Amino acid sequence: MRNIWIVTPATLLLAGGVCFAAASEVDQVGQKFSQTALAVGAGDTVHFVNHDDVTHNINVIDADENAIDKGLQKPGDTIDQLFDKAGKFTIRCSIHPKMKMTVVVK
Repeated sequence: MRNIWIVTPATLLLAGGVCFAAASEVDQVGQKFSQTALAVGAGDTVHFVNHDDVTHNINVIDADENAIDKGLQKPGDTIDQLFDKAGKFTIRCSIHPKMKMTVVVK
C-alpha cells in the first residue's frame, strides 16, 4: 500500500515555521477594563472595545513614560493597538483616571 501525502499551502506554512500574530480583546464596561493585566507576544494586536455607555480615551504608555494617545472612543467603537516590541505598557483612560491595566509584551 502506498502512502499518499497531500500538501496544501497551510501545510507548507506550518512546515516552514511561519508564525502568525494573535489578537486579543479587552472590553470596557462600567468604566473599567475587563482585565487588569494581559500578556501578549510581540507583533500581537489588542482590540479595546467600548461596551460602556460613555466615551473613553485610550493611552498606551511605555516604561519610559512615552504615551501614545489613541483618541476618543465612543460607545460601540473599537480601538486597535499593535504591540510590536517587548516591554511593559500601561493602558489608561484619560477621562476616567481609575481605568488602567497593564499589557506585558514578550
